[in-house]
Amino acid sequence: MNNKITKEEIEHLADLSRLELTDAEKTKMAKDAVEILALVDDLQKAGVEKEQPFLFEDQVNITREDNNPQDCNEEEFLKQAPDRERQFFKVPRIL
Repeated sequence: MNNKITKEEIEHLADLSRLELTDAEKTKMAKDAVEILALVDDLQKAGVEKEQPFLFEDQVNITREDNNPQDCNEEEFLKQAPDRERQFFKVPRIL
C-alpha cells in the first residue's frame, strides 16, 4: 500500500473541511496521515476479521415490557405538575 500523502492532498482535504492550515500544520498532518494509514495497513495484514466478535451470546438485554396505558391522558399528567402554563409543564428558566 502506498502510504505517501502529498501536500496537495492535504490542501484539498483542508479546503473541503474549510480549514486554514499553515505550511507547518500541513506537513504535520501529512506525517500523521501516513502514520494512521500505516497502522490501518498493519491491521489489515494481521487478519483481525477472522477473530470472533467480543460478544456474549448467552446474555440478553432484559427490559420491561413497553405498555401504553389507555386510561392516562394529558390532563391527568398536568394535574400532577407542581406548576403549569396552559398544556405545558412550567419549569425554571436555565440560562
